Amino acid sequence: MRRYSLLACVLAIAALLWAAPSASAATPVESGGWVEDSPAFDVQECAGGQAEGLTFTLPAVQTFDACSNGAPRAERRYHDYAGDGKNYSTGVRQFAGTFTINSMGGDRISLKQTFNGDAGPYFMLAVDHTGRLYSVEGGTTIADGVATVGATVRVNTVHDVAAHSFRVYINGELAYTDDNAPDGEFYDKFGAYQTSSGHGDISVTWSDVHFWHK
Repeated sequence: MRRYSLLACVLAIAALLWAAPSASAATPVESGGWVEDSPAFDVQECAGGQAEGLTFTLPAVQTFDACSNGAPRAERRYHDYAGDGKNYSTGVRQFAGTFTINSMGGDRISLKQTFNGDAGPYFMLAVDHTGRLYSVEGGTTIADGVATVGATVRVNTVHDVAAHSFRVYINGELAYTDDNAPDGEFYDKFGAYQTSSGHGDISVTWSDVHFWHK
């Protein structure tokens, strides 16, 4: 009986460990003193785009309409980084998040944006129908064929404002660097946004979203 009880305890503990949630995939890249932020956000929807929690969808039939957000989109727009209601303009800032494309019949859809205040989007990470991730400005390939339907992709962006440096990591590997980033105020957006040369449809779910500064 004692042997049976001991075996039952071991099996119960093993089951608990197996069921325990794993650590968040969204951890800072690059070393040194990262402090987590909790910026507020607004939900932006336009032309049939829908945001339900962290799942963002654009329909197959999309038109540019008169809504205030312009192009078809379903996104979160973050702000209030320091509790002062403002965008960030100093320091080193990091975004991290993991996305999975649930379905995609479209092409050339932006998933993550870094905006340069009123000047508009500075950096847009988009996906094409092959699963290629690329920078919309200039069309530079960032990661080839990784963002296919059902694949899990982790994204980190590191923005050193004073050094004019912007870096993108895909699944923990440095994939893109710009050492001539502009001055100004910035904020982050993610979700689904139809680029001027793209079209729907898409459904994408984000998870493990975090922000840090140092």
